[in-house]
Parts: sequence; C-alpha cells; structure tokens
Amino acid sequence: MAHEMIGTQIVTERLVALLESGTEKVLLIDSRPFVEYNTSHILEAININCSKLMKRRLQQDKVLITELIQHSAKHKVDIDCSQKVVVYGQSSQDVGFLSSDCFLTVLLSKLEKSFNSLHLLVGADAAEWDWLRVKCQQYLSKARLYP
Repeated sequence: MAHEMIGTQIVTERLVALLESGTEKVLLIDSRPFVEYNTSHILEAININCSKLMKRRLQQDKVLITELIQHSAKHKVDIDCSQKVVVYGQSSQDVGFLSSDCFLTVLLSKLEKSFNSLHLLVGADAAEWDWLRVKCQQYLSKARLYP
C-alpha cells in the first residue's frame, strides 16, 4: 500500500550546495543496513536502521526519534528542530511505493513530527553516490579545520 509523500525530495547537487553554503545546520541520516553504512557512508551521517522491536517502539511512541538519533550517533548530537534533516537509504527512489509499515516510512513520519525541514535524497545512482560522498567529505573536512 502506497502512502502520502513525507518531507520533500532533494537531489545530490542540492545537498552538496546546501552543505557547502554552511548557512544551515544539516543532520544527515543514513537509513541503510549497518553493513552498507559501514562499507560506505557520508562522513558525519548517523546510521539509523533499527530492529523490528525498535521500529515497533517508535510506532507506539515508546521511544522518541530524538532519543534514537542520540543513541545511534557516534558522538553527542546537538538536535535543533529548526535544522534541516536529510535522509538517504536504499529505497529513496521508490519511497512513494513503500508500505506504511516499512521502516523508512516510519522513520520519515517520526522525523517529520520533530523537525521543521525534512528531505529525502533521491536520484543518486552509483556514480552520483561516489561523487556525493567525496564532495561531502571534502566539505566536512574543511569545516572541521576552519569552524
């Protein structure tokens, strides 16, 4: 069963421009399985791909999405509801066809309730993914050197 689109779509070039502008805080969330995240991910992205139990707890509001973000991050994350959130994952292309019970659908729904600006990265094929990772890593490396 398809669901209504949550958030807005963002393409790779726009995400890179957003990061390079440095005018807004961006929270990157990688919703792919941990093995894929561990193999290749955007620097500073937080991997949130949880178990069936955690998905159920999210659906039942027994855990807040902000708690899950903090728990999943490798370091303390400053969470601000006005910051932009960009989610990327395996199903980004066909999100309109995901079931309402799919983890990505649940994740997007919870993020939309907690953040003012939610975006789903779309259209990144393998070549664009490599380009995006390199561009983001270059930007984020510079940002660390010159905060």
